Amino acid sequence: MTKPLQGMWMAATPEATATFMWTDPTSQQQKPIKSIKVLVAHGDGTVTRESLTLPPNMDFPPLQMGQPMLFPVTVSINKKKQIINFTLRADLPPMPAPSLE
Repeated sequence: MTKPLQGMWMAATPEATATFMWTDPTSQQQKPIKSIKVLVAHGDGTVTRESLTLPPNMDFPPLQMGQPMLFPVTVSINKKKQIINFTLRADLPPMPAPSLE
């Protein structure tokens, strides 16, 4: 069954994947934090590198490195660090970005 696109989507070009082993300060257990590094082109011509964190227990989705894609994300703000965090949604897969004329 098809369903319409809803929610936040980031149009970006994947360039790398990364896994960081984080140590939980309370339990001292190591937990992997997986992310996809992407390049985001902006309307003024600048390009920024962003990191899309994967939810726990999610494997890396199939990616087309160097090709523009749409990533379903949730957005949160870290008020203490004054940064925006992007988390990949586990319920929808990334897909090739459409071409617009």
